[in-house]
Amino acid sequence: MPFKNKKYISKALQIFKQEGLKLSLDELADRMSVSKKTLYNHFNSKEELHTACMQSMFSELNQKVEILTDDSKNAIECMREGFKGLETVLFQLSPLFINDMQRLYPDIVYSSHSSDVDFFKKRIRENIEKGILEGVYTPDIDVAFFSQYISYSVFGFYFHSVVISTDFSSSTYFNTVLEFTLKGLVSEKGRLLL
Repeated sequence: MPFKNKKYISKALQIFKQEGLKLSLDELADRMSVSKKTLYNHFNSKEELHTACMQSMFSELNQKVEILTDDSKNAIECMREGFKGLETVLFQLSPLFINDMQRLYPDIVYSSHSSDVDFFKKRIRENIEKGILEGVYTPDIDVAFFSQYISYSVFGFYFHSVVISTDFSSSTYFNTVLEFTLKGLVSEKGRLLL
C-alpha cells in the first residue's frame, strides 16, 4: 500500500470509527479536508476505501496483541500490555461503525474476526507457556483450554456486553477481565508481581 494511501486510510478510519460507514464520499472528503477527486485518485471506489480501512484496523489490532510474547518483559507484563493494546484499538470503535461493518461487509468481518481471534488465542497460548517457563504462571494449567477460554471470552463478551448492550464501559471491562485472568493464571511467584 503506497505511503500516500496510508495517510488517507488513517484519516478516513478515524472518521469511520466514530461516524460509521454510511457517509458519502463527499461528506467524508469534507471531513478529511480533501476533495472527492483526491479520494478517487487513491481508491477506485468507496468500497475499496472501506476495505482498506478495515484491513488497517485489523492489522493494528494484531500489532497491539503481538506484545503478549515480547521477550524483553515477563509474561505478566506482556499480558497487561496486550490487554491495554486491545483496549486501545477496540475502545475507539463506535457501535455504529461495528454494526455498519457487520451489515455491509459480513464476509470480511467474519473472516477477519475469525483470524484475529485465532491470532489472539495463539498469542495468549504462547504467553501462558512463557509464563509457565518463567515460573510466574501455575504449571498445571490446561494451556489449550485456558487460551481458548480467554480468547472467546474477551471477544464474545466484549461485543455482547460492551458494544451491543453497553452493560459495561470498555475501560472497566478490559481491566476487570485482565485482573480476573491473571488471578487464574499466576503462581505464588507470579502473585508477588501482581
